Amino acid sequence: MIGTSHHYGVTVSDMDEALEFYRDTLGMEQMDSLSFASEEFSKFVGVEGVDVDLTFLDADGCAVELLEYHEPPGGDANEGVSNNDVGAAHFCLEVDDIDAVYEDLSDEVEFVNPPQTLANGAEVAYMHDPDGNIVELLSE
Repeated sequence: MIGTSHHYGVTVSDMDEALEFYRDTLGMEQMDSLSFASEEFSKFVGVEGVDVDLTFLDADGCAVELLEYHEPPGGDANEGVSNNDVGAAHFCLEVDDIDAVYEDLSDEVEFVNPPQTLANGAEVAYMHDPDGNIVELLSE
């Protein structure tokens, strides 16, 4: 019934700032950019009067969709959210050497924690994008 995952979408406040993080800092490849200001797209997302820019990035086979809504203005879904809140979200990127990535990014990225080793031997670290969205790094 369910196939493979297609993409992960995340709403951002500033596309240029988000691209600087996801494309330039994390190294994702930019695939496509689109703009929509239509009733059809408004119906699709369930928000009236939408004017939105979308950019798709490739994270080694996993697409990440960045959405910047110009209209109507939205709130900050990350404000006051904790990881244990129902609906809190993150997505995970696999890396070969988490310690090296952490070291390379630690001056540019806000990490929640340094890499931690879990009981199953996996190493993980959480970081925030410029809007506070959580991105997990995983090394197995």
